[in-house]
Amino acid sequence: MKAKRIIVGICLPVLAMVAAGCAPSKEPAKQGTGEIRHKIVDKLQEARRDRALNHFIQGAVFDAKGEHANAILEYQDALRDDPNPAIYYAISKDYSILGKHSLAAQAAREATRLDSTNIVYRENLAGIYLNAFQHDLAIKEYEAIVRIDSNSTAGWYSLARLYQASKPLKALEIYERILDRQGDDWEILFQTAEIYGALGKHEQAAEKYRRMLQLDPGNRTLQRQLAESYGRAGNFQEAVKILEGILEVDEDNPEVLAALADVYLDQLDFDRALKLYQKLLVKEKDNPEVKLRVGIAYFGQIQRDSTFIAKAKPIFEETNRQNPNDWRPYWYLGIIAATERQDSVAFRHMERVTQLEERNGDAWWYVGSAYFEKGQYQKLLETMERAKKALPLDSRVYFLMGLAFTRLDQPNQAVAMLKRSLELKPDDLNALSTLALTLDGLKRFEESDELYEKALKVDPKYHLVLNNFSYSLSERGVQLERALKMALEAISQEPENASYLDTVGWVYFKLGNYMEAERFIARAIAKGSASAAVHEHMGDIYFKIGDKEKAEKFWRRALEMDSSNQTLRDKLARGSL
Repeated sequence: MKAKRIIVGICLPVLAMVAAGCAPSKEPAKQGTGEIRHKIVDKLQEARRDRALNHFIQGAVFDAKGEHANAILEYQDALRDDPNPAIYYAISKDYSILGKHSLAAQAAREATRLDSTNIVYRENLAGIYLNAFQHDLAIKEYEAIVRIDSNSTAGWYSLARLYQASKPLKALEIYERILDRQGDDWEILFQTAEIYGALGKHEQAAEKYRRMLQLDPGNRTLQRQLAESYGRAGNFQEAVKILEGILEVDEDNPEVLAALADVYLDQLDFDRALKLYQKLLVKEKDNPEVKLRVGIAYFGQIQRDSTFIAKAKPIFEETNRQNPNDWRPYWYLGIIAATERQDSVAFRHMERVTQLEERNGDAWWYVGSAYFEKGQYQKLLETMERAKKALPLDSRVYFLMGLAFTRLDQPNQAVAMLKRSLELKPDDLNALSTLALTLDGLKRFEESDELYEKALKVDPKYHLVLNNFSYSLSERGVQLERALKMALEAISQEPENASYLDTVGWVYFKLGNYMEAERFIARAIAKGSASAAVHEHMGDIYFKIGDKEKAEKFWRRALEMDSSNQTLRDKLARGSL
């Protein structure tokens, strides 16, 4: 028993020293409990950091070997001892390499949460979002980067590239700021030129290409791009000067010959354009693109000489056979067929254009208008629904849908479509007049009058609006003198229009001038296309001048044309207005 006591007595001080993490103290009684506890915690933390570092180093070794899954396991072990943003960053990189974008983003977000001002971490997270096609989230990260460091050229440049698709004006603003700050840079000048060109600002695009040429004066491709931008901007003289300068040293350059011919074509100088295209055709006789351009040059001369149809048409037919998925031959063949009054052929070609090049608004307009003229309003709506997906900002799509709804007697749907059309093109007279007429029919006169007035500000002489507005006022019995003035102006422009003649007569009727009313409405009926309303008007006039027999005759004729008119039935039953 004594031996056991001696052993215990020796071990206790040793255990105390290990627990304290230091050498034996000469005065152990002077150390407080709190101080010992802190030392223990420090030692434990140091041990954890050492373990974390060892795991991190082992993870880096696995990364160097390309064993990224094993590296992640080591990094995760490191995180248990030290939740450091650098470890999360390393994990995110490996998950990204393995294509696990969701896990990569999760780790990268944690790194930025722990160290929100670290630009490297945010760039990494933005890159992960880009790989996952989450561009909006990537934009937010780059926006944060430039807030942290407003001088980060890389951050601003990446942000501008992301803005290009959805916010081109913002992208331009950033690019211009970088150019002002750092001077001309080839890539940034190129991006700005591309955006300006896409926005139709060809003068600004040309200026950027010109500055690029100062960096690389001998670049032929760039010279051609500059010339094309000048041409699109209407500066044909500069465009021709550049292209002819290239041809002086490289006279057989097919791209430059084609570009110069295109410039002449834009100037409607078909003779010069055709000479160049034909020269090009000798060199590239099997090139369908060159053949197509020759056809376009011929086509451009059709208005002044219809015999060019015979030259253009076979070229388009040939290029169509060579490349049946190119929409352009169908387009020109469609226009030629329409010129030749081959409506079904033209329709078939234009419909094919909408299938191959759905962004061609003119083709959609032709197809939609054809359905409208045929009275196929439901088919028109179905077609325009497809067009709306392809061209959501084309006002003509909504206008045609509005017309279809009016003919289907769905005025509220028509109003919605016509209003959308006007949002996209506020001064379109067709949409203004059609919406005004539709609202008029719904007795929403305050709104319709406002639209009629707006249309007349756009064109005070527009006869359709003058006629419709004057008729609306006469029906309500207001502003009759003004209504007469507008109706007479409309009839002066289209003296044989039966509807316009009826409007003038009806305004006179409302003014009590029955003799003039009879004269104009009789002329309207004599045209042979007068509606039931016109015959009813004539019956009303005869009743007012005391000829009830003639009044009843015209009322009966009107009822034969419109058997659903209850007002007419009531007039005939009463024998009076």
